[in-house]
Amino acid sequence: MTDIENAENYKQRIKHTRQAAESYTRRKQSKHDAEMSLIRSALDHLDGVETFLDAPCGTGRATIMLTRLGYRTTGVDLGDAAVAVAKQKVKEAGVVADIEKADLEHLPYDEDSFDATLCFRLYHHFPNDQIRRRAISALCRVSKKYVLISYFSPLSPTSVRRRLRASLFNKNSRQVATSLSSIKDLFHEQDYHLVKNIPQRRFLNTLHLAVFKADG
Repeated sequence: MTDIENAENYKQRIKHTRQAAESYTRRKQSKHDAEMSLIRSALDHLDGVETFLDAPCGTGRATIMLTRLGYRTTGVDLGDAAVAVAKQKVKEAGVVADIEKADLEHLPYDEDSFDATLCFRLYHHFPNDQIRRRAISALCRVSKKYVLISYFSPLSPTSVRRRLRASLFNKNSRQVATSLSSIKDLFHEQDYHLVKNIPQRRFLNTLHLAVFKADG
């Protein structure tokens, strides 16, 4: 499969239809709570942060939580329906946050526009290093201090099962596990270093959240 085809497959994950966006809001409460708890754990490792970019914001789950925690938050997503639903959810939650349409790979903000940026539950959809490098470069460019990014660990039982299934039955997953070392290398290119890597549940869950900080 070519890089162009891979990129198109990745873009298919964007929630352009209202049905797709609203279905994402009906996640199990326990799963939602666990994911928000993971983000809150990462916030403990930040210092001097007032403004946050949530990219992509999806339907606004993390944007709402960050705003309630006192951060001035902007959420962006490339899906028209996701943006519409996020705006609705923000209004229903009674919080004030900007929700805008934007492509994470080409963020329309100046350098250092936000103290920190959260990129949650997207990196594992990036099919190749070209897209990963472009996205991380964009996230670091608009962030003054921190980038929080989630990824799927290749060492989790789920990731191991997926590799076996791909090897034995030629059933490739649309979700790509990546090593922390490879992510660190891409952030190092942007003069960022790892502060903390937080697994949702050590040795069990696939989802991890890594906190990177700008050098200097």
